[in-house]
Amino acid sequence: MTPHATLLHALAHHASTRPDATAFTYVVPGDEGEVSWTFSELYDKAGRVASGIAASCEPGSRVLLLYPQGLDYVAALLGCMWAGVLAVPLQPPVAHRARHELPKLEAIAADGGIELACTVGANLEEMQAVVSMSEDLADLPWLCTDGRLPPADPDRRLPLPEELAYLQYTSGSTSTPKGVMVGHDNLMVNLLTFDRGFSHGPDAVMVSWLPTFHDLGLVYGVFMPLWKGFEGVLLDPMDFLRRPMRWLEAIDRHRGTHAPAPNFAFDYLVARSTPEERAALDLSCWKVALNGAEPIRRDTEVAFYEAFAVAGLSPTTMTHAYGMSEATAVISKEPAPTIAHFLWVDGAALEQHKVVVLPEGHANARPIAGCGVPVKPTMVRAVHPDSCIACAEDEVGELWVGGPTCARGYWARPEETEEGFAAAIEGEKNGSWLRTGDLGFVRGGTVYVTGRLKDIVILRGQNFYPQDLEWSAQQGSTLIRPSCVAAFAEEGPQGETLTVVAEVYDRAAEHLDDVVVGVTERIADRGVLPDRVVLVKQRSLFKTSSGKIMRRRIREALQAGQLPVVLDRHVDRPAEAPRAEHWTDLASMPDLPRRQAVLGRLQEHLQHWLGRAHLASDATFRDIGIDSVQAVQLAEFLSDAVGQQLPATLLFEYPQVDLLASHLSDLLPDGAWSDASETDGDLDLDELAALLDEELENLD
Repeated sequence: MTPHATLLHALAHHASTRPDATAFTYVVPGDEGEVSWTFSELYDKAGRVASGIAASCEPGSRVLLLYPQGLDYVAALLGCMWAGVLAVPLQPPVAHRARHELPKLEAIAADGGIELACTVGANLEEMQAVVSMSEDLADLPWLCTDGRLPPADPDRRLPLPEELAYLQYTSGSTSTPKGVMVGHDNLMVNLLTFDRGFSHGPDAVMVSWLPTFHDLGLVYGVFMPLWKGFEGVLLDPMDFLRRPMRWLEAIDRHRGTHAPAPNFAFDYLVARSTPEERAALDLSCWKVALNGAEPIRRDTEVAFYEAFAVAGLSPTTMTHAYGMSEATAVISKEPAPTIAHFLWVDGAALEQHKVVVLPEGHANARPIAGCGVPVKPTMVRAVHPDSCIACAEDEVGELWVGGPTCARGYWARPEETEEGFAAAIEGEKNGSWLRTGDLGFVRGGTVYVTGRLKDIVILRGQNFYPQDLEWSAQQGSTLIRPSCVAAFAEEGPQGETLTVVAEVYDRAAEHLDDVVVGVTERIADRGVLPDRVVLVKQRSLFKTSSGKIMRRRIREALQAGQLPVVLDRHVDRPAEAPRAEHWTDLASMPDLPRRQAVLGRLQEHLQHWLGRAHLASDATFRDIGIDSVQAVQLAEFLSDAVGQQLPATLLFEYPQVDLLASHLSDLLPDGAWSDASETDGDLDLDELAALLDEELENLD
């Protein structure tokens, strides 16, 4: 039995019993302070949003939420629930990627029958400019939920548990968008499941930078503290990418006890921190570091603990979980505190879908992360996907989930709901299993995830549908045969990598490099770069009888050297994070020499970072292998270089090396460097002293 019928009942309870307690704090990007709301303030703001939405559309309408990370988004989502409409939270589109993001918005608007879009006033002009590019969305009405709204209606009823809470869309632009129907009762069961064994007491503090339009960031990062009545601290995902230590500094400052992240984030923190920064932290308060949302790597966790043990990080802090939006969020998890569990199995046997346990250190042993035990009433079984016969403990199959945590199905898609949410295990009566599309096994009650039956590619914590990547690659060149591209993940030393295999016409022989550039550019528009582009002869990729690409078989054939490859190109990657550097000595130079000097500095840095002997001044950042995460890193490095905070979208606005150098040169004479120590807290006293010495030498 859950303590509250819905999230709104929980909020009403906290607002009446602890009105002045802090509900959420938002850490403004760039060390620009914090904004906090109490439970009573959040209750009032959600009520006002509900009144504004109720005046704009009918109950049951679908409402698009396009918000930056922050507290207004939380109030808008709760306001939708209170008004009896279905919120559809999505990442806000950006102008420089509108070509690829608009099709997704159009598809979701058509699938869900969107009748209203909500955002904040500061975002409205940009959102309207983007959607105005689409004939289907241009007339969509908008509501600014941080503007003037009607007062909250004290008689407005709270939602019922059996009603839908929101729609969580899971698909991309070219694949069919599907809205997962999450009910209030699904959400309450999932939160109860998530709560058990995780010590979410009244003194707990959640600190999360995860995007709040995704299931883990939403359900665990936002809904859990709201449901239990403890403080939630939210950071912007882009701010984490710019300087990941801000997350750990927020944990230290707010005495955070619970903080989730995908596996890559822990690697990123080790790479982007110094021993001095780690030693300055006190992480002894951190009780649960939930590692989920992408494949979990043992090497990552060992390196993270070794790096941050000096900060008081406990070896029992890291824990694992497994989940998906079709099951609301979490499916299974390890209790905390605990030592994160790995099972060592025979890697060769695992490829044959057999589980053979080996001792740690065995030459053939491969660690598989244990993702905990499902908490009743949730059930997990491994099932042979074709025969629907339950697997034994030593067999790998598709993971099926049962219980009330599973969502109601897909919005307006009865056939796909029947296929995905009403599966039956052969010989058993229960016919309401959710097919996850993930491969794994259940041993001793513990769930182990070994791969994916479905083909979603997970890179740096982001899900990419292969159909979307393949469609983008197809647009890269007319020399690629239509519908003859396969995109899939391969395992690399640092985690999953993206490989794209494309058939090219015989006449492409003289233009193969151009094809690779085109494929790379088009996929880069989605915020990710392929690690490997393979061009093969026409009519060589495997397809089903109905013409569908057989990605798994293509990957196996490529790894076995059985494809007729005409070009195999690996994309160079930056080998290390940008190093701190300051270009103040260039500010006093005349305009033209300064532009040349800045260009030289930028080329020198990029060559060092990319490990290249030469870099053309007119090279584009997409061509040289910089993805969206590395673009944020480079923008942060250049912020230090010119002495002022530059936008994370810098490389999208100036996509070529010489164009960016010219822009940076124009920034230097403004004298912004003198304020750098006030606007950015990244410099320590030793660095400031060294810079002061340099300035004194220049005066001499």
